Amino acid sequence: MVGVKVIANDTEFQPELSAAGSRLAVVKFTMRGCGPCLRIAPAFNALSNKYPQATFLEVDVHQCQGTAATNNISATPTFLFFRNKVRIDQYQGADAVGLEEKIKQHLENDPGNSEDTDIPKGYLLITVAFSQPVKLYSMKLQGPDNGQGPKYIKIFINLPRSMDFEEAERSEPTQALELTPDDIKEDGIVQLRYVKFQNVNSVTLFVQSNHGDEETTRITYFTFIGTPVQATNMNDFKRIIHMGELSISASDW
Repeated sequence: MVGVKVIANDTEFQPELSAAGSRLAVVKFTMRGCGPCLRIAPAFNALSNKYPQATFLEVDVHQCQGTAATNNISATPTFLFFRNKVRIDQYQGADAVGLEEKIKQHLENDPGNSEDTDIPKGYLLITVAFSQPVKLYSMKLQGPDNGQGPKYIKIFINLPRSMDFEEAERSEPTQALELTPDDIKEDGIVQLRYVKFQNVNSVTLFVQSNHGDEETTRITYFTFIGTPVQATNMNDFKRIIHMGELSISASDW
């Protein structure tokens, strides 16, 4: 997609993210009359033409109040980065150079940009960025019982840049998990090593295999359970993010 797609109302936002799929989606949250927003608009348009492998969207916080609220937008311009409908990063301010560096950072390690990339079957790489530092206690991660559910997982936190499959394979994780079929059922809860998840800004999940050695790994639902760092109450853990269905196979890239 070349050029910036302007989101007219809240109902258009999620379908546009779905259409982007595994491509990087860069979303500019703007506001009418915002000086910095006007200043960076030409640069944002130019970047959309310079990097056609990414999707560029523009959201007015007054026209799309629900979308702005859901994404915790508190200032404009704010730029959010998504892949597979999962928020992976954000950038605030009208610095075009800094914004382009962020875009390049997420594109240069994107395995989907190379037609020659050979993705091992069953691999899945997901990054989730939080709007504020959190402490994580556990997670729920559900998958189908047809062999496509995730089995071996590496969890990384607060990575400075995007990670590719090769780097994920050789890197030491914050925690490694071997999930049983019961772990990925609806009532399953996976405990995290709480002492290692005390100040988390982002989480990257690297799924190395599924239960049936299938070509595609599917995660039908996942949620993290924890609390914001600034309001920790051990008796009041709550879900801080949850995602819908995700699946990737080598043929998707």
